[in-house]
This record gives sequence, C-alpha cells and structure tokens, in this order.
Amino acid sequence: MMINLSPRPLGRALMAAAAIAAFPVHAQTADEADERAVERAADAFGIRIGVEQVGLYNETQVRGFNLQDAGNYRIGDAYFAKSGGLVDSILSGVVTRVGYNALDADFAAPSGVVEYRLRSPFDASAVHAEAMLREYGGRSYDLRLAQASADGRIAGLVGAQALLGKSSSGLSPKYYRFGAVTEFRPAEGTSLTGFASLNIFDLEGFYGVSATGTVLPPKMKHPRRYVTSWSDHDGTDLNLGVLGSTRLSDGVDIKGSLVYSRLDLDRADFTQLIVDGAGVGRAVGFSNRPRDNQTWSASLGGSWRPAEGHRLYAELRGRQTRNRFAPGVSVDLGAFDLDDGIAPSPEPGLPPVPTTLDAIDQYSGAVGYELTAGRLRVKAGVQQTWHRRAITAPATPRESKTQSPWLYDASVAFALARDWTVFASATRGLEESGAAPDNAANRNDILPPAISTQQELGIRGRLTDGLTLIGSLFAIKKAAPGFDANNVFGLFGKLRHRGAELSLTGEVAPRLRIVSGAVWLDARRSGDPVETGVWSKEAVGLPKFQAMTGLTYAVAAIEGLSFDGQVNHSSSRRVSSRGELRTPSLTTVDIGLRHGFDIGKVKVALRARVTNLFDADGWIAARSELLDRPGRRAFRLSLTMNY
Repeated sequence: MMINLSPRPLGRALMAAAAIAAFPVHAQTADEADERAVERAADAFGIRIGVEQVGLYNETQVRGFNLQDAGNYRIGDAYFAKSGGLVDSILSGVVTRVGYNALDADFAAPSGVVEYRLRSPFDASAVHAEAMLREYGGRSYDLRLAQASADGRIAGLVGAQALLGKSSSGLSPKYYRFGAVTEFRPAEGTSLTGFASLNIFDLEGFYGVSATGTVLPPKMKHPRRYVTSWSDHDGTDLNLGVLGSTRLSDGVDIKGSLVYSRLDLDRADFTQLIVDGAGVGRAVGFSNRPRDNQTWSASLGGSWRPAEGHRLYAELRGRQTRNRFAPGVSVDLGAFDLDDGIAPSPEPGLPPVPTTLDAIDQYSGAVGYELTAGRLRVKAGVQQTWHRRAITAPATPRESKTQSPWLYDASVAFALARDWTVFASATRGLEESGAAPDNAANRNDILPPAISTQQELGIRGRLTDGLTLIGSLFAIKKAAPGFDANNVFGLFGKLRHRGAELSLTGEVAPRLRIVSGAVWLDARRSGDPVETGVWSKEAVGLPKFQAMTGLTYAVAAIEGLSFDGQVNHSSSRRVSSRGELRTPSLTTVDIGLRHGFDIGKVKVALRARVTNLFDADGWIAARSELLDRPGRRAFRLSLTMNY
C-alpha cells in the first residue's frame, strides 16, 4: 500500500478540541451526535455501532455459535448472503437478534440473526467528520457527506475512512474504506435503496498459540511481534446491493433484494506457535495463495393482511456462492520461545498451481401465517430449500451433493398483563458450518451445511416504566465441528447447547441508564468422537458463564456531559478436546466520558475511553483449540462534528 497519511491532521483536530472548549457554546440535548451502543441497545444481547460494542453477544459468538459461520445475515429485514464485510460508513448499527426481539423476523434462523442496519441518507447529517486517536497509538479519520433533494424524494450519502492501526502485538494494520447509500422514495410506502461498500485492508498476518503442556504457557510479551517479517494478509471486501419495498394497498406489501458480495484475498498468512508450559516449542508458518469468495443473493417476498389480526406472508430466496482457492505451503520456522519472538526466516515461494472451485447453489420457497388476537400472537412458517454443493478440484473427479429439506419456524407470545409477556418458539433450519481453521490439516476447507434445531421459552416485562427485563431458556442442536485423530477439521459428532439468559435495559434512575445481561451455557458434544475418547464431552473454547453490565450517567450540572463504564466477565474455557487444561476466567473494565455541545449549527462531541482499565491479561481459548490473548489496556480519544 502506497497511501500515507500524516499524523498532523489528528494533532490539529485534538488541538481544535481544546480550543473549542474555550468558546461559549450551547450544550446538546438528548443524544444528538451520540452513537454509543449502550444508549441505543434494546436488550443486552449485542449491538455494535462503529468501534463500540455492548452486550453478551457479537457477530462471532451468539449462544456459543458463530453466526458468521452460520451465514445468518439480514440487511434491515432483507435476506443477505455475505462473503465480504460491510464498512461502517453505510451502517447505523449491527444488532444481534435472539429471543423476544427475534420474534418479528419472518422465517427465523435457529442460532439467531445478525442484522445490518443501513444508514438512511434522509436521517444523516449533511457533514460528518471524525478524527480519532486509537489504541496503542493508531489513528483514524472518517468523513461522510449526505444530501437530500428539495422535494424530499431522493437522498444520497458517501463516506470514506482511513484507519492506521496499531495492535498490542506490535503490528500495524491498515484499512481504507469507502461507502455510499442512495435512497429513493417516489411515494409514501415505497422505497428503493442502493448501497456500495469497499474495504481495502493491508494487515501483517495472524497467529495462534497451541498449548502442548499440562499447564498454560506464560503470558505473551507486550508489544512483541509473533509473526514473520514476510507475513501478510491483504485483500478487499466489496458489497453492492439494491433493496426495495412498496405498499400496493392497505393490506398488501412486497419487498425484494439483490446483493453481490465478494472477498478477494491476495495474501493470507498464518503463524502457529506450538509451545509447552514454559513457552518453548516450535513455530510453523502457513502461506496461502490468493483466493476469492463471491456470492450473489436475491429475495422476493410479500405479505397480505386479509382482515384485522391476520397476516399471510411468503418469500423466495436464492444464492450462488463461488469459492476459488489453491493449496498453500507450510514452513517450519524452527525453535521458538515466547520471550524471544519469531526468528528471521526466508519467505517461501508460491508458484502458480491449479485452483479448486467450491460452488454452492441454494434456493428456498417459504410461506407463513401470523395471528394477533387480543393478548395472543401466533406465528408459523414453513419452507423448503434446495441446496447443492459441487467441488471441482485438479486431477480428481467432480464431487457433488444435493439436499432439499423441509424447514419450519413457529412462535407464540401471550400477554399475561399490560407489561408482561411470555413467549415460546421452535425452529428448524439449514445453516452453514464455516471453514476449517488455519491449524487444521485441511485448513480453509468449507464445511458442509447442517440441520439445526432450536427451542426457546421466555418472558419479557417492564419492572418500571423505563426498565425492561427479558429472560429465556433455550436449547440448540446441530452437527459438531472438531478435529479427528488426523487433525482434519470437520463435522464428526453432535452438539447440544442448553442455556439460560437474562437481559436488563433502561433507566434505573434519572440520568442513569443500564444495559446488563448474563448467560449460563451448557455446551455438550456426543457421537463417535466422544465415545472413542477423541473428543471431550464438553465443547472447547466456550465459557459456561458470561455477564456484562454497562452504565451511562448524564451529569445534571453540565448539560451534554456524561460518563460511562462497562464490566465484562467470562468464566474458564476448555483448551482442547484432549486433557483437562483450561484458561482462567477473565474480567475487564472499560470507562469513558462524552461531552456533546453545539457551536452554532454544528454538533460537536468529544469522546474519551479506556478499555481494559486494569490491564487484565492471560489466555482465551477458542473453538479452533488455539489460544489468543485479550486486548491489553488501551486509550481512545475522538472528536466528532455533525452539521
């Protein structure tokens, strides 16, 4: 990458922030220009707005499952199959929908849904600018422009961001992001939205730690580079899409979507550090050839309300996914010590070789019915999906597998009183299973899809006018991924997650808002790998207990000034399928403040935040049986202006 941004603009921005404080200004009311996740969370199950995340779950961990692997995505309420990531310039937030707040989704998914919410150019500021001093000395610059026509029928938004990061491992990732949204409203009840998202990333590879001893390795040094000098991870994410909806009459609505999503990886290097309890062992590098993943997805749906309290709905969905890749090479990097880092080594050669094409075609037709009668709401849907996967590899016969299962979802909600509702749901779906991790013998291989089922029973109520409680019991079953005796990663057993979760959100006192949640999870595996002793019964890399609490307090004496804090806790995790080694529990604390005020027509916000205040360190076990470290203590300072 030849792009180079001077740090001087950030310095000027921060100096301007100090100068602004000396001018007479007007304090902002409510939450103008406030994009803190804790202020907009409807529950404690996960919301991300820009760099700020609050809640028990995120896109990679929902009730113990990775929704990125499962492929359960929506843009608004439109179907979306994703290969490449979306940039924040076009998003107003990313929400994890489970439990009560997932009941509104038609044709629900067993593991939950990640909803990307597009930023409407009609609601966006005409000019948005932000300069941020990021973790460990990194920095970023963000600019968005929006404009609506005089008649209010069409509006557009464009945005760009440069992120020059620093990591606690001494690496310097770089991202250059661009996005645009155009929305056309020709008549009331009709909307046509187009969006584009481009993310160019230049990283320095990734690493993971494999523990071979009976005790955990010592803590990693900070900062210390644990990848080779030639390690790289470069590429682009591209998304282009059109979403449309219209109201044909008082009781008939139709909607549709067409999205192209692509990930191009020029390099994707990985370093595996295989160490014992003293932090000594060997390092292995994996250098991967270029590969690309692309997906076309489309949907067309509609609903009809023949009478009050009745709704019929239907949808057609389709996607075509093409993954093209070639095998990488493994490099023995020699003896390794956590105290010393990676020794210099020559970069491996990667001559061109024939590629493999992994092609997936999936089409679904679904119908559903919803009844609302007084305190009762009943909803049920059924769909049939046709899924074909074909693998064309060099010098081997073409492999193909087709399946066409029937799937369903059903839910019922009953209002016990004005503020209390009980609900139950059951779902059967076909979900993707992700890819084999970098430490597997079949690294990056796409795993087959599998049937998943989910049952849930819960309650939602208001403890006070401003405080909402949600509680639920859930059970999810699906095929279990893991390693066999030959280190091949695949679906070899069965997995059952049973759990209980609580969410508490709202105003606990004047000017004091809370987002708090907890989940207990019992993740158990069964099948031949467990019976033969290859796997433990307990699933790897999942805490049995998680809890979080986020608070914001608006200072009465200084309008526009607020303080916030967040505590996250997770219990110990099993490190691998063999042995009893576990990582310890981990608790982190974040604190921050925000001061929002107006300068004429410009809304300004100064935001400061310290993450992992007490610098908690250690190890975190992952489902791939690799160890990672938590993010070390870091500081962020941003100046945001909206006009």
